[in-house]
Amino acid sequence: MYLKNRCVLVTGGAHRVGKAITMRLAKMGADTIIFTYNSSEEAAKITEYELSEFCPQAMAIRCDQSDISQIRLTMETIKERFGRLDVLVNSASVFLSAKFDTVTEDDWNTVMNVNARGPFFFMQMAAPLMKVNGAGCIINIIDESVQKPALSWIHHGASKSALWNLTKSAAIALAPDIRVNAILPGAVLKPPDWTDERWERNINTIPLRRMGSAEDVCKAVEFIIQSDFVTGQAIVVDGGSTVL
Repeated sequence: MYLKNRCVLVTGGAHRVGKAITMRLAKMGADTIIFTYNSSEEAAKITEYELSEFCPQAMAIRCDQSDISQIRLTMETIKERFGRLDVLVNSASVFLSAKFDTVTEDDWNTVMNVNARGPFFFMQMAAPLMKVNGAGCIINIIDESVQKPALSWIHHGASKSALWNLTKSAAIALAPDIRVNAILPGAVLKPPDWTDERWERNINTIPLRRMGSAEDVCKAVEFIIQSDFVTGQAIVVDGGSTVL
């Protein structure tokens, strides 16, 4: 019940890792949970319904975070409806494949706008609402490409590296009231377009010789929320793959 009487926001919380985080925060006792989605409307309805079992107030808000006006509207809705925000988890992301010589200007703009610019403006607009109650916790879900170049997703890696830099900068700018940290997951959830065989081949690149799960990311989220002397840090959840 660590989050009792608290209001939390998870971007991209309708499905996959974002949904797992959303459900974990509900089980941690959050009274109010808001999550955003873009195109996953059906998944959002299901998640909103499932949340009702654990928390008194659950709300799904459609938000294309490549559009700053939609981010602003989301934050205004939270302020008007609930009057506070205690935890922000920036989980929404796009994952577009492209090698160095095939990245287009549109590809670059799409990935940077969603993966770096969007989380920055969510942090910027969340901060005043968190400071109303004197404290807040922001967690940015990045990934291991910050430490391990992903040559088939080169603009994705660049966007996540930018978000890691923003995490550290925000930790300084928003201290002492608001803590800002990051989680860098590795192979925790199979991409929708991968076969099981391709997914399992990754085991040989992981020192722990097993794949992770969304639950492993949730454990890191819970640790950061409860650890009030941790800010500007990254927890790498990848079974050791980035140390090879």
